[in-house]
Amino acid sequence: MSILTTLGLRTLSPGEPQSPNLAATFLISNFLFAYALLSTRGIKRLYKFDHNTSPREDVSKYGETLVREGKLDRKTLERVKRWESAHGNTVEGYSLFIGGVLLALHAGVSTQKLNGLMILYTLARVAYAASYILIEDERASFLRSVLWWTGNTSCISMMVMAGKRM
Repeated sequence: MSILTTLGLRTLSPGEPQSPNLAATFLISNFLFAYALLSTRGIKRLYKFDHNTSPREDVSKYGETLVREGKLDRKTLERVKRWESAHGNTVEGYSLFIGGVLLALHAGVSTQKLNGLMILYTLARVAYAASYILIEDERASFLRSVLWWTGNTSCISMMVMAGKRM
């Protein structure tokens, strides 16, 4: 079995079952990526400024103090800030992904097309998060914008395909 068949991008052969619909897999994996993997709780715990009473305020409330006290360097604090932004943006973008997938499923968009767009969205989002967290250079950071648009365009494509079938 080829990688394309495994990913649900093509059928096995004539007369065999259609490609597997991977919508549930991608919805769950993108949820876990956005809400768990990209959460800053782990990185803040590592640097000892995670507080459960109001974790969304940790960076603004404690970050600068940790830098002044020499417990955290400026570069690390800036990376944690970018991580927090990547997390927030990925959580915000997840609803567009859900909308695109559900509309495409409801309208009967072909499994291969839907699987391909979900793969594109996922790869773009993972690359987006990595570039957001790791790229410090202003000019290089525009790669992040390209990746953001790639992910969103895949969701919009799902919606457009659904609209054409309804």
